[in-house]
Amino acid sequence: METFGRGCLYIIIGIVVLFFLAMLTQSHINIPIFLVIPLVILAFWVASRKSNKD
Repeated sequence: METFGRGCLYIIIGIVVLFFLAMLTQSHINIPIFLVIPLVILAFWVASRKSNKD
């Protein structure tokens, strides 16, 4: 459960960073689905590695 929460937190932080980047540049940021899926997998992989170290 800790890994899931940490992975979701990383994804939310990434979305917030992209949101503020879009606000600063006053543009739209479009990320194709074939790039989003590996990024989500990467976020949960990093979260699981961090949870296993603790």
